[in-house]
Amino acid sequence: MRIVIIGNGVAGIEAAITVRNREPDWDITIISEESDHFFSRTALMWVMSGQLSHRCIEPHERDLYARMGFRRVRARATGLDAEARTVSVSGGEPVAYDRLLIACGSRPRPSPWSGGDLPGVGHFVTMQDLEWLEREVHGGPSHGGRPPNPDAHVERSEVGSPYWPREVGATKRGRRPERPAVIGGGLIGIEAVEVLVHAGLRPKFLIREDWFWPIALDEAESTWISERMREHGVDVRLGENVEAFEGGGALEALVTDQGRYDCDLCVIAIGVVPNTEWLAGSGLELERGGIVVDEGLGASADGVFAAGDCAAVRWVDGGRRPEQLWYTARDQGRVAGRRLCGDRAVYDRGTWYNSAKLMDIEYTTAGLVSMNVEGEQNWFHEERGPVRSTTRIVLEGGRVIGFNLLGRRWDHAVLIRWIEEHRSLEYVLAHLNEAAFDTELVPPLVIPERAKKQELSGVAFSVAPGHMPAPAVRG
Repeated sequence: MRIVIIGNGVAGIEAAITVRNREPDWDITIISEESDHFFSRTALMWVMSGQLSHRCIEPHERDLYARMGFRRVRARATGLDAEARTVSVSGGEPVAYDRLLIACGSRPRPSPWSGGDLPGVGHFVTMQDLEWLEREVHGGPSHGGRPPNPDAHVERSEVGSPYWPREVGATKRGRRPERPAVIGGGLIGIEAVEVLVHAGLRPKFLIREDWFWPIALDEAESTWISERMREHGVDVRLGENVEAFEGGGALEALVTDQGRYDCDLCVIAIGVVPNTEWLAGSGLELERGGIVVDEGLGASADGVFAAGDCAAVRWVDGGRRPEQLWYTARDQGRVAGRRLCGDRAVYDRGTWYNSAKLMDIEYTTAGLVSMNVEGEQNWFHEERGPVRSTTRIVLEGGRVIGFNLLGRRWDHAVLIRWIEEHRSLEYVLAHLNEAAFDTELVPPLVIPERAKKQELSGVAFSVAPGHMPAPAVRG
């Protein structure tokens, strides 16, 4: 049996390991343009800031591929012939398969503005984006040097690929940037801000919405994050729309609907889109750029499956679109691996959860938050004292359906259990510290009795009908 997996990310590698653990003699080929080794995309910022090496962000030993008998092809997939059961790759012969998993992930949403291709303008999503930003800011790689075989794909890639090397503005100018900017108010945006601040720069952070990350945070929560960014010298500019980039040989200025700014480095962080443009003409059914899959992650062609950021799965509102979440990609990869083995496995997302750190503020979410659930109510408490934190609990029909928590660390497993047990607000508030995940040096959260009895508010904020964002996650 010939198994081909396109993508070396968490979905692809989990599927490959699942198959190998079941079928020691099957032929498994992994096609990856981006990197030799699977790495944690959410940790790119720690490499950029010099706190971790590339080896540190690789979850597996580097001999995994040899030990598991995976054949690795560093090339760009350029087409699929589902009838002939072959995948075309740049600079090589088509790769034949009996069963195929497409786990090719996302690519940065491209700049919609003129001048977006100037040296000095880029993204912060791929391994090659990291290398570009390191060269812009540091003049070369950070701690531990470059990853293994960083340029192995170039001869088998194409201009326009998200993994194609990007021209560096600092090289054109002969100096490091002094007036950087970041566009886009999500997780990738704040990560870009943080690594620039860590490098001693003070970027402008342009967000077209009225507050930072409105698909995940309400105005009060977001205001705190913006305050913290400003304390670090970030020029947070809300409600401002970019119109163009300007420059000769490299980026020189950024034009918005509120002015023109000198700018010599810009990270565009306006989201990601499924990396599926290479499937045009393949006959596979796509929706919103994602590969439409059934409950078992089967695509519209026999023997073809999809998982991770590129797969359009069924959501709680009945629509189909990709889930661009790290842990759901992991779970999908495991299910896809079983499907590749011939099992009748079904993907069951379960209750959403996520955690991150926004500047130095802990963030935990679980369940249906910011989902615009009909009839939802929000209970909110802000703690000010030795610890600053916010606690938002979302209810529907008297039962808790979600949590949004800032400033403290919380155990997802306990929060999710309460949601699935349909616990009341009173029960959750009485037991909340059972979910605390802070160190013993952090005093426990004490909620005043008057706060427990506060009147509940309606929807914390609204999103457009039909648009129910995930608790957005990097990577």
